[in-house]
Amino acid sequence: MLLLLLVAGTLFAQGSKVITVTGHVKFPDPTGKRQIYLGQMKGEGFKKVFTPMDSAVLDNKQNFQFKINTAVPDFYQIRVYYMDRIDIWADKDDLTINFRGIDTAKVIYKNPPYIMIEGSADNNVINLVNFASHRNYQGLILSSRQKYEAQQAKDSLWMKSADLQLEALTNDMNERIRNIVQLYGDRPTVLYALRSLNWKTDHDLMMATLDRLSKKYPDWATIEQRRKEILANMEQTKKLAIGNPVPTFSLSDPSGKKISPEQLRGKYLILDFWASWCGPCRGEIPHLKDIYSKYRKEGLQIMGVSIDAKESDWRKALLEENMPWHQVLAKDSRKLMNDYLFNAIPYMVIVDPKGNIVETNLRGEALTTKLKSIFGY
Repeated sequence: MLLLLLVAGTLFAQGSKVITVTGHVKFPDPTGKRQIYLGQMKGEGFKKVFTPMDSAVLDNKQNFQFKINTAVPDFYQIRVYYMDRIDIWADKDDLTINFRGIDTAKVIYKNPPYIMIEGSADNNVINLVNFASHRNYQGLILSSRQKYEAQQAKDSLWMKSADLQLEALTNDMNERIRNIVQLYGDRPTVLYALRSLNWKTDHDLMMATLDRLSKKYPDWATIEQRRKEILANMEQTKKLAIGNPVPTFSLSDPSGKKISPEQLRGKYLILDFWASWCGPCRGEIPHLKDIYSKYRKEGLQIMGVSIDAKESDWRKALLEENMPWHQVLAKDSRKLMNDYLFNAIPYMVIVDPKGNIVETNLRGEALTTKLKSIFGY
């Protein structure tokens, strides 16, 4: 199938070219679905949504093919059964991409595989970011499991060691992404790497990279759009400063009753953003149970806010984890993620009795230490 982009002029002065994207899906959908999709993420910031632009039907050997007119090179996304997905840069090179398929969701915690894009040096920037993210996630799962075992054994030194491992993994991931941005700062695909940086800590590097790209590609509107998003996130960050009111929302609990943070004012509150498929999130639950047991008599409340897309997955996890605190589901989590400025979970926010932010993005030992400072023990 041919995806035609009717545009005037060219971005990189190379002329129109049609590239071919081919690949294979190892595990077919057991329901017989054979259609996969090519599209783009439309919108701004966390409000982006996947917009299909073309589709392909797998042949009898589970192979597929897309053709893309790259008069204007751009980012696209391929989705296989809406399970596996990969962002690609479509420019001058034909690409080959192989997927595992539906089996990746047949585990309690979905563990996304690493998917390699072959045939393009520019797409190797995406490969490097995705591989770093994949290996980081495997480490987080292992360290979260270690933390769970330490909690079950009530071994405080082991728990502290697991928390330090989790912190080290986060720092390592950030440094790897910074290194990729510095090495490939003049390639258009570095915009993909910028998505993994934190504007709070990497503002200067992000802006310098955007300036560098603007000089090389002065007519590429995506660069200024990304700059606009970063500046908007910085403004939202100011609203999330300690002492400011927590952003409001109202979501349904398992019984269908609407609950909001405002309804829980009067006592300290932990907002725990999580999902059933997130291994580190579920690895943090035993720790939250210990915290809740310790400070419940002080009035501490917890609200679990799931970003699961499927209500059935959320309800199944609630039965498995048996968490004795408020739970709500945000099926459409884009606005929530935009308001609270997080793109990874678990993500926790401590709210004071007046509804103001005490601290954000705490977990493990850091969360324990903060609560000790609040309650005095």
